Amino acid sequence: MKKYIMILCNILCLLVMAGNLLADDLVRSETRVDSAWSVYGVDGSGVIVAILDRGIDYEHPDFINPDGSTRILYIYDMLDDTGANDPNNPYGIGTIYPQADIDGALLSGVRLATRDAVGHGTATAGLAGGNGLASGGLYAGMAPGANFIIVKITSEGAPAHGNEPPEDPFYDPSYIPVGIDFVLDKAAAAGMPAVLLANFGSIGGPMDGSSATARAIDERFGPGHPGRIFITGSSDDGGVANHAAGTISQGESIDLQINKNAGFLILDLWYADSDRLDVEIITPTASYGPYLSPVSNGTRDQQFTSEFNYYHNGSGVDFYFAENNRREIYVSFNGAAGTYTLRLSGAQISDGSFQASLNPARIFAGADSHFESFAVPGHTVWELAAAQHNIAPNSYVLRASWVDINGITRTFPGNEAGTGALWPGSGVGPTYDGRLGITVSAPGNSNITAYAQRSYFATLNFNRVAEGGGQYGILGAVSGAAPVLTGIVALMLEANPNLDADQVKTILHNSARSDTFTGTTPNPQWGYGKVNARAAVAGALDLTGIDPIPSTTAGSFRLLGNYPNPFNPATIIRYQLSVASEVELSVYDLQGRKVRTLVAERQAAGSYQVDFNAEGLGSGVYFYRLSNGRAYQTGKALLLK
Repeated sequence: MKKYIMILCNILCLLVMAGNLLADDLVRSETRVDSAWSVYGVDGSGVIVAILDRGIDYEHPDFINPDGSTRILYIYDMLDDTGANDPNNPYGIGTIYPQADIDGALLSGVRLATRDAVGHGTATAGLAGGNGLASGGLYAGMAPGANFIIVKITSEGAPAHGNEPPEDPFYDPSYIPVGIDFVLDKAAAAGMPAVLLANFGSIGGPMDGSSATARAIDERFGPGHPGRIFITGSSDDGGVANHAAGTISQGESIDLQINKNAGFLILDLWYADSDRLDVEIITPTASYGPYLSPVSNGTRDQQFTSEFNYYHNGSGVDFYFAENNRREIYVSFNGAAGTYTLRLSGAQISDGSFQASLNPARIFAGADSHFESFAVPGHTVWELAAAQHNIAPNSYVLRASWVDINGITRTFPGNEAGTGALWPGSGVGPTYDGRLGITVSAPGNSNITAYAQRSYFATLNFNRVAEGGGQYGILGAVSGAAPVLTGIVALMLEANPNLDADQVKTILHNSARSDTFTGTTPNPQWGYGKVNARAAVAGALDLTGIDPIPSTTAGSFRLLGNYPNPFNPATIIRYQLSVASEVELSVYDLQGRKVRTLVAERQAAGSYQVDFNAEGLGSGVYFYRLSNGRAYQTGKALLLK
């Protein structure tokens, strides 16, 4: 009986995949993901997509297999310490739900305690790898065959809605390395490559890759770490005057002026630890200081008033544990709206340069706080995205408008830039230390993806669309672009599980496309251009030693694929010859080694079926190539034992 159930499940999976291939949602067409699916047969199978975000609606059909089982290997809710002392939780934080617990909840209807109160995590996962089950494949994500690991690591908070209680805001950067290690441990145990997405972050900190969290990324990813990739987008903090930079001379005083709105505001300024800056703060009601620079780089000066909290940190005690030999001036303003001035005096100068940011200062947020002096465009790639081995996407406009669930046409702020143009709120490079900052750009405005049915997002009817029974809605900004690139990287890892972060980055650079919107690339706004999934998968395959590009001059023959796929232990490869040809049909493993030669002879025109028996070979992906000596085509078969 079990054998027949498995056969039925495989058939259903193939039918769902076939539906995905026939569907042509805009984001997959734009990124050439649909072409990568059809040409190379990739769908993310055998790859883990790990989402570090606000949680997941594990009940959404897009994260459930056709047989009713979950696609999620683990949910790690770091915000709920109920299971912190569980013997199966060596991390001492949060609660871990393995796949068996999720399947049990789906079967019994008794819900797990974890949820996606905001909705952002579910929308992110859907774009990266949802299977589109609730929409008949229309809104499938980039890697619909991938497995998921979900880490609930942050929340901006959610109000009470429907029958759901509110959720408090939470963010602790020290949780990031723990969440990453959880994913890497589980991926290693499963023997699978993993692409991780931290889909959050805003400007602040040294933004040069030197912070403790950025260094944690670089310690775990890059050369020497194959099969593990980390992605976090630039930020949603571009397009406003929230970055300032300049130079101060010995004995000089400058006024860094800020127009502050009525909300909370943080200024974060960095300068060389060989310099000494004295500080006065002038508010709409009073003047404070001067506050003398700390006497050593191991000390901190702090001053608290009714209008602000002020910290002046030596390079050894900055808040980000940065290794950049720079001091930090950190001011949290809580006073009334108006003009605030930071008067900086050069008490001792050998370098004199400074970089500063304001947070929050987001485009389209109303009366934005901003610098009125020393404002310099760019430099809005947030600290984690500035890690050396991070992959940082930017967002461009894909869908100018949509029709909501009530039949009303809607749009997203910034879409007026025009389809194909960079979304104006995208954080842009360079980083504070002068690197490009952006890897490539992906369509992020405005993408349609899975919505958590009990989330705050699901109450926003102007963002929901009718297709799929109202279970889908809009995700935009850089948050909409980052999961698109994540799913594409999962396709690359399926093609070549041994890729490291720097190899993926190089392939993305080389395969990206430029157009009239990007201008000459690379540049700090677009990186190397717009992501091209088909070319990126081809680049990944090329590193296996298999030439991945199907000949455009094949003409005289056509490779029709194999069935069944997945298979065990035999499958049939089909092809057609329009003229008599010298034919070679060979099978290769992921390392590019030829493991079988199935045909090597001259054949007459006609249709052919060739048996490939994989007895003696291990489970995994195999590529078969049909050649007539002048042209060739390549297919992919998945052996599951």
